[in-house]
Amino acid sequence: MKVLALETSTLVGGAALIIDGKVVAEETSLRQKTHSENINPFVDFCLAKAGLTLEDIDLFAIGQGPGSFTGIRVAANAGKTFSYSYNKPLVTIDSLMLMAAQAKPQSKKVVSMINAYKNMVYIGIFDVSGEEPTYLKGPEAIPVRNLKDYIQEDCVVVGDGWDAYQEYFPDELRQKLHRQTDLPDHPLAKTLGLMAEARGLKGLTLDWKSFIPLYIRASEAEETKKGILISPLK
Repeated sequence: MKVLALETSTLVGGAALIIDGKVVAEETSLRQKTHSENINPFVDFCLAKAGLTLEDIDLFAIGQGPGSFTGIRVAANAGKTFSYSYNKPLVTIDSLMLMAAQAKPQSKKVVSMINAYKNMVYIGIFDVSGEEPTYLKGPEAIPVRNLKDYIQEDCVVVGDGWDAYQEYFPDELRQKLHRQTDLPDHPLAKTLGLMAEARGLKGLTLDWKSFIPLYIRASEAEETKKGILISPLK
């Protein structure tokens, strides 16, 4: 199966081409504001490296979010357009689950934590013992000051929410969270592609009209209009 995966929901955006369980090509960028400029060249690079065209792709995969509202739309618009134009199925997987999958194998639970800004994080707690990570809590957006009540057991933590806010975590929370420096802190297109292929082989796909982004929070403009204030950390 040939899978083209597009993930642009966080600071790291990229495209990856998976063929029969192998990552054949991958391009990534660390500049979130340029995801819209990079996505088409990244797709062209992946296809050219494999000598393929979009018409050859069997399955398109899109990162669902949560993350940047604009970033989520970059991959969504491209992937839905490809799916519609070539009448091919879609698979969508959320950012928190992708990061938990990148933390396998683990004996502990995994906490995926994305910086949602305004002193909040997008978060999910996962059991990663199965074929795919399974949500135990989440996905949701919570204030950083509430994390000590949200996380009740020892977990491996991944995501840029750690670097953004860990200095504000109380000691009791720090003792429960374990970091491994070799684990990615952002969802990667290649992870999305590999997981999407596994779902595609089981027939777990959808059509382009059925894609629903996982925003969780209202947009910044909507929150500002409603007068939602930044929750203090101390």
